[in-house]
Amino acid sequence: MGGFFFWLLVVVCVIALVVLFFPLRFRVDFDANERGGRAEFFFLGKRLWSGEKKRKHKDAEETFDDDASDDSDAAVPEYVETAPVPVVEKKPTPVESKPAEEKTSGPEPSEAKPLKIEPAEPAVPGPVEAEPKQQTEEKIKANPAEPEARESGKPDEEPAAEKEEKRKLTDKEFWTILLTPDLDGRAFRYLKNIIAESLRLLDIKFVDCYVEGIRGDYTSMGYGAAANAVAKGFPYLEAWDFRMDWERNRELRAAGKICTSTNFCRIFFWLFLVAVYGGILFVSFWRRRARVLKTGELPELGYIRNKIVAFMVED
Repeated sequence: MGGFFFWLLVVVCVIALVVLFFPLRFRVDFDANERGGRAEFFFLGKRLWSGEKKRKHKDAEETFDDDASDDSDAAVPEYVETAPVPVVEKKPTPVESKPAEEKTSGPEPSEAKPLKIEPAEPAVPGPVEAEPKQQTEEKIKANPAEPEARESGKPDEEPAAEKEEKRKLTDKEFWTILLTPDLDGRAFRYLKNIIAESLRLLDIKFVDCYVEGIRGDYTSMGYGAAANAVAKGFPYLEAWDFRMDWERNRELRAAGKICTSTNFCRIFFWLFLVAVYGGILFVSFWRRRARVLKTGELPELGYIRNKIVAFMVED
């Protein structure tokens, strides 16, 4: 039995290693010009998505406008002169006035009799039964803190430290803590490391990417060709080719492929790195927040940082 479990553990470890380091490859093919664009997304060599968008050409819009103007001219009706029609005046018909109807005399209203209001008899309060002393003593024994609270008449006061901790930071305090040299310097350094690890995680590669049909005067096109030659020595730009249209017979077009490859091990490491850097920044910021809430002293900033804080507070 021991040998069986040993080999089972070995098989599970091998499968876990294969899953962790199995390459996940993605590819994006794109092609765009002045008339539209097309893109395709591939995963492990299988196309998962493709899209294409076309744009109307300017010539087609102009012809459409010409047709619309012709139709509008054709739709205008023609007016023909005709003889005026004589207008016949209508005489007003006399309206006979009807005699006013005589008002019928109704019975005279009877005089209202005054109402007599008799004063109500005062209610005689009945005897109030007093609570027995035994019940009151039992209530006092059950809740001994109630009479003391009633006598004092003051609510329980919370300690001043807790009230200060509950207070929120103002905008000025927040930006002052965030823009201290060591905190934002550390944040920028961590952000740089996260971006570098992200590029390493995705392992982005450009394959056969080019932009052709670039036009301009010959001087600027020459500078563009020289810059293209210099860019060949930089990463992520060595696969790009910017082609000048010296003969002016090609339309503006961009095409190429973007390939990425990663695995689960790199993804887990990237998540762990982001969590560690984010936790360090959060703890350092929280400690300074607590210090500001307790002492009320803000850290000192330079001239430029004070201007940035004032600008952020105004917004």
